[in-house]
Amino acid sequence: MLETTVRQRAGWTAGANRLVVLAAVLAMAAVAGVLVGFKLWSSPGDPGAFPQSTAIEQQYGVRFSRIAVVGDGGLITLTYVVLDSEKATRFQSDVGHPPELRSEARDGGTKRVSVMKQGHALRAGQTYYLVYQNTKGALRHDEKASIQLGDLVLPHAPVL
Repeated sequence: MLETTVRQRAGWTAGANRLVVLAAVLAMAAVAGVLVGFKLWSSPGDPGAFPQSTAIEQQYGVRFSRIAVVGDGGLITLTYVVLDSEKATRFQSDVGHPPELRSEARDGGTKRVSVMKQGHALRAGQTYYLVYQNTKGALRHDEKASIQLGDLVLPHAPVL
């Protein structure tokens, strides 16, 4: 009888411990999701939301999704998602006319692409990027920039 009671209590304690650990893991995951989600996912009305251009998407087959100053401020990455593989391949192959990134806060910008042709077939739904030289601090963290591609402009893109 005493042995059964000890086993029951030990079983309850182990089960309670598992429940506490599970609750703690779920709470940490929820907090991490909120913190990560705050920067990565935003609704169209949010100030951090990345703008879209139907005209650019239809003409070039890509949707720009992120501008980030990286490499200790010396580089900029422009991330995009391929919507139409054929159009996106033409876009990426046109190394003479890369998108120009312009600061909306002051004069300056860059179109000095360091890496453009990535050397493989582009797949719809896949994310790719361009790497620019951030000459003279053309773009800075926490400002807005415009992406100019030919005669099309995508304004108010947040710079991370």
